[in-house]
Amino acid sequence: MNLPSGNKLFKIDYVWTVLIVLAILSVCIIMLYPFLYTFSASISDPDSVIRNQVTFLPKGPLSLEGYRILFNNDRIWQGYANTIFYTVVGTMINLAITILAAYPMSRSGFNGYRFINIFVSLTMFISATGMMIPLYLVVRSLKMLDTRWSVLIVFAAFPYYIILLRSFFQQLPEQMFEAARLDGASEFTILWKIVLPLSGAALATIGLYYGINRWNGYFWAMIFLRDESLHPLQVVLRELIVLASMGEEMDANLGRSNTNAEVVKYGAIVLATLPVAVIYPFIQKYFVKGATLGSVKG
Repeated sequence: MNLPSGNKLFKIDYVWTVLIVLAILSVCIIMLYPFLYTFSASISDPDSVIRNQVTFLPKGPLSLEGYRILFNNDRIWQGYANTIFYTVVGTMINLAITILAAYPMSRSGFNGYRFINIFVSLTMFISATGMMIPLYLVVRSLKMLDTRWSVLIVFAAFPYYIILLRSFFQQLPEQMFEAARLDGASEFTILWKIVLPLSGAALATIGLYYGINRWNGYFWAMIFLRDESLHPLQVVLRELIVLASMGEEMDANLGRSNTNAEVVKYGAIVLATLPVAVIYPFIQKYFVKGATLGSVKG
């Protein structure tokens, strides 16, 4: 059988390398285009944006009018402060509840192990949106309406992430737990000094998921919070975008004309996504380990 020569193999490898690089570049362009278009539209001339003349790069004289209007709105800054508070404090609560629920669920010797696992799994099939009225009544009966606790406590943990973290804890060698118990360590000591230090990648991954959910959350805050001073950024931006889309005059609140409505919308989108885009590269390394979170090792 005639085998291809070294030059032919080199050419084949070169062609495949070029094709792979082109495919990767195509995927990157497709994924980056919405972000590039949004940013370009936010700093383009408002007339060019209205005429749909923006493609990749900004059109017309560069304009920061949309950002000026947004930054001059006190509700934007108040919304940013509220969102940062909800995201940081809420994520800490989420992680604490998730850890305390996942650890006993991962120990087969825990009383009620099977019942709690089944109970938590069943809640995944119940949609919170479908339970909106009962959930609202519960929050009202607890006197948490128009308080920050309604946003922080109601969704203190997600069953899906509890099950993922439980599966990760189950992969840890049982010999470590037995050795720690022989040394007189309590379950809380084992969790704090052994399990958590070994679960950095898993906790970072789940914490990022929780943080993004907190940052992007607006629906339940819109339901539970009537006080505008407690609204997160997403609720504030939603109101601005919806009103701009309806073409209503907002001169009294924003000091702008309808000509700037489009650039205000795109500027609001940039402001909402920029913090997450800045933070993500610093924690991307955890996704390499967290990608197999909860998987079974061979």
